[in-house]
Amino acid sequence: MTREPKEKPARTIPYALLFSLLLFCLLSLTSGAAIQAKQQNDSNAVADSPEGDSAADQAQQPDPNAVAPSRKVELVRRIYGFSRQSGHSGNYIQDTDQIGGTPVFIAQNSKGNLYVTYSGQKQEIQVFDPEGKFLFKFGERGNTEQTFSSYICGLAINSRDKVYVCDVLKRKVLVFDAQGKFLFSFSSVQGLTKEDPKQDTSPSHIAIDAQDRVYISDTANGHVWVHDERGRYLYPLGGAEPGRFPTAGHIRFDKQGRIYILEGLANRIQVCDQKGNPLFTIGKTGSRVGQFLRISGLAIDSQTRIYATDIVLSAIQVFDSQGKFLGVIKEVPDKKGGQGRFQGLAHILIGQKDLIYLIELPFHRLTVIRDKE
Repeated sequence: MTREPKEKPARTIPYALLFSLLLFCLLSLTSGAAIQAKQQNDSNAVADSPEGDSAADQAQQPDPNAVAPSRKVELVRRIYGFSRQSGHSGNYIQDTDQIGGTPVFIAQNSKGNLYVTYSGQKQEIQVFDPEGKFLFKFGERGNTEQTFSSYICGLAINSRDKVYVCDVLKRKVLVFDAQGKFLFSFSSVQGLTKEDPKQDTSPSHIAIDAQDRVYISDTANGHVWVHDERGRYLYPLGGAEPGRFPTAGHIRFDKQGRIYILEGLANRIQVCDQKGNPLFTIGKTGSRVGQFLRISGLAIDSQTRIYATDIVLSAIQVFDSQGKFLGVIKEVPDKKGGQGRFQGLAHILIGQKDLIYLIELPFHRLTVIRDKE
């Protein structure tokens, strides 16, 4: 039986260092203690009290004075990383060295298996079955073409179950098969022009559309680059400025082919058509309905509902396909009948059967929930 952790953060890797390496991969990986302190100060955020100030440039702009209804969810399971000490996964582990570091990103393949990037003392991908059982791991730090640098970040899987991993310091995307065998790597330097501030790329986030086109957020130059599944460069996506998304992070797609781009430093989601032309935005900086203090993750479910995590508020805000606010998720019932508040929500994935996978940084764990509404 899995032992639930006590409500205190584990020893973590130095998040300020990770931030300096990436500008924005998880929007400044704040330490667990700092997150808890900020969460206490903002315990009423995304709730009842008014803040005023509207954003007229947003479609279906939520009323910041509105009460934020809590959505009903249920806890499905929690998943902890593979322990080098015990030789298995499933237990709360305080020492991140034992589990390969801190979980950073999640992706799911066609069989429902979960691939999780771990970044820290080790740089590796851990693989779990749909029930959270550890299967295997692959990848290691090194100086060869098929090894990782000291910081990996974004992760995506295409329809053929090829695994694409962003290596921030190598400035490349490494591609593996479903068993972790290295296939090839590629970069987006072909898209750079003399106007770009950095004459090299910094791939931090990655997504793959229904046609297996690969979209890469370049945080160094404010671009989203598009490649085919073999890594061949195609074109830059459009944006508020042609070809530019100044603080692009997570990228998602809906069934209509619209593209959703998380712009972290602006605390908003930019919604675009298939060519990258802006349609409308969701969010702004703030702590009330429809606002974010530090937006950290983005996901779209089968009903085109938009879920966005905030690592400081430790909450998930939910919107409809037009950006209308639907509710907030700040806690989940535990198996003892109580309510557990989320902490340090750094990443979100909506996988098969609309299960919601969350990374809670202070506890180095994946929390799996189901939205019952």
